[in-house]
Amino acid sequence: MISTRLSSFVARASLTFSRSISSAASGDVVVKEEHPYVYHLKLNRDKKMNTFTMDMWKEFKNAIDGLAENPKCRSIVISGEGRAFCAGIDIAGGMMVFIIINKHDSIEFGRKGRKVRNMIGTIQDCFTALEKCPKPIIAAVHSYCIGAGIDLITACDIRVASQDAVFSIKEVDVGLAADIGTLNRIQKVVGNDSWTRELAFTARDFGVDEALKFGLISRIYANPKDTVNAALDLAKTISEKSPIAVQGTKETLNYARNHPTDQSLDFIKTWNMSQLLSTDLMNSAMAIMNKKKATFEPISGTMFNTGKFVGRTALITGASRGIGKEIALKLAKDGANIVIAAKTATAHPKLPGTIYTAAEEIEKAGGKALPCIVDVRDETSVKKAVEDAVKKFGGIDILINNASAISLTNTEDTEMKRYDLMHSINTRGTYLMTKTCLPYLKQGKNPHVLNISPPLLMEPRWFSNHVAYTMAKYGMSMCVLGHHEEFKPYGIAVNALWPLTAIWTAAMEMLSNKEGEAGSRKPEIMADAAYAILSKNSKDFTGQFLIDQDVLRAEGVTDFDRYACVPGHELMPDFFIPGKYDAHFGFGKKSSSKKNHEKAVIKEEITQVLESVKSILNAEIVKSVGTVYTFELTGENPRRITVDLKNGTGAIFEGASDKATVTMTMADSDFAPLFQGKLKPSAAFMAKKLKISGDLSAALKLENVLKKMNSKL
Repeated sequence: MISTRLSSFVARASLTFSRSISSAASGDVVVKEEHPYVYHLKLNRDKKMNTFTMDMWKEFKNAIDGLAENPKCRSIVISGEGRAFCAGIDIAGGMMVFIIINKHDSIEFGRKGRKVRNMIGTIQDCFTALEKCPKPIIAAVHSYCIGAGIDLITACDIRVASQDAVFSIKEVDVGLAADIGTLNRIQKVVGNDSWTRELAFTARDFGVDEALKFGLISRIYANPKDTVNAALDLAKTISEKSPIAVQGTKETLNYARNHPTDQSLDFIKTWNMSQLLSTDLMNSAMAIMNKKKATFEPISGTMFNTGKFVGRTALITGASRGIGKEIALKLAKDGANIVIAAKTATAHPKLPGTIYTAAEEIEKAGGKALPCIVDVRDETSVKKAVEDAVKKFGGIDILINNASAISLTNTEDTEMKRYDLMHSINTRGTYLMTKTCLPYLKQGKNPHVLNISPPLLMEPRWFSNHVAYTMAKYGMSMCVLGHHEEFKPYGIAVNALWPLTAIWTAAMEMLSNKEGEAGSRKPEIMADAAYAILSKNSKDFTGQFLIDQDVLRAEGVTDFDRYACVPGHELMPDFFIPGKYDAHFGFGKKSSSKKNHEKAVIKEEITQVLESVKSILNAEIVKSVGTVYTFELTGENPRRITVDLKNGTGAIFEGASDKATVTMTMADSDFAPLFQGKLKPSAAFMAKKLKISGDLSAALKLENVLKKMNSKL
């Protein structure tokens, strides 16, 4: 039993601790890119002299793990903000959890011990992450470096200090043996058993001269500012070396420290067996020969989770499936709170997933979920969802306007109720949700609004075939244009994100009758891009119209095949893509040979296609399609051609058909390439080279049929 006075203290501390675990990330760890490839991690609890709490340990490990995976990071500097580098563990926020466990008399002693053991292991992992990180880490120490501060720096690769630094292995003074790494690492760092035992047994302070003498640090500087600057300069020098060589060197040094010489020699043999094949070796050799400075490509990576969103709250509309759900899952892996705002309380026969199944996935991924039945058109529904979110999570830090309605019909075929639906969901819904969340975003941590909407490109090709849909989506983007300027004084970022390629979701599968998956990317690419955007400083990064691939490329991602549904397959562009990408998809200016195509040549090509298709049509092809297509050809050879893939053994003939369910309008010069496999219907449609009227899913069926025909043509 513990005393009444201590019980009272523990009860108060227990309440404080439970609140801290569920609160938003504190910003106790700040990461900034200081130079290309050089990152600076600051301990940022100046008021508490950068003492560690349980939340701060988690935040620290997430940051280090993120930098370890970040291909843009090659070296890291760790410093402390304010009065001290690190004065150890925060007793209330770091040690009190152990007292809380001890006070529970209902837990058997041995089981208490297991809990404590597991918690110590979790904390140890936070500093072990420094050793496991393949990038060199430099500790820039000033003022107090006590207890957990020693644990931290002994796991770093290089240690420098300012003249005012004071060190102490303090644990025996608070009744415990140092258990987070100091006793396990310091002897390997300094190599003097007698000295380290003296320090550990007495907990006495020692200064920079003694630390330098025994090898705990390698350099001393006059003041904290000079120390950090020198550490950053050293990190910059390291970052300019081959990342393959530097990271291999760290791995080998760590291995050699813990293994006999013969085993470590075997290790480096095996390591260099593959690493000597790197282009870095050739780049270095060529640079030496040419008397130039070598440059090195980043080590390709993926968009990693950094832990930045732990405890932060994101409200995402349309998050029960597709892109919205993928973004939710990405944030949930950091431990974010996710408000799933969507209408899907019951499963659709053809669209799997509801707000409740999404909530289960989010909780499983590590986040907290609040499923809310929301119609973004209904003000009462929106207000209730926002109020419920604030009541459960204490606020809103991020709003993602993802809910959207789509109808790719021309003016003649667009019913006004469909027009009203798109505008009420896409434009009005975005505006209403943003307006309702605004009071809470003003109080949020690094607040962001992200609209899943396209760049505002005033080009006729993006309006001509589906003007109603374009107006509705551009309405979302116009919200970005206005809100980012309006919300600047509050430090709220407002940006738009749009995919470069088609994204394969359940809705896309249903709309396209399961055609087009091979040419699409998975929604994970949008989730990764959103994660990168939301990680930016909201005061600096706002008013941007962003393309997913551009965002990730700027983050150092180079392997985009991992996002492809079928790696290596030709990708379809999405709508509203800037003209600079046309060449990427083969939709640039026509080559000189095409420009010089004479009318007679195009006519002959069309005639040849008609004859060839006639020869291969059969009942099997007709059975697999069941659609009549009419092609309206424009240009030098305007004409109508009907392809009947519904009746008998099929037919192709000049002229229109009143039985056609799909009309395709295109340039006469594109007709032959379409049937020859040189131009895909889906890609032509997305690039505005093909206009479709009628049943879109039936139109997209044509792609697979043409593949079969091409093999016989």
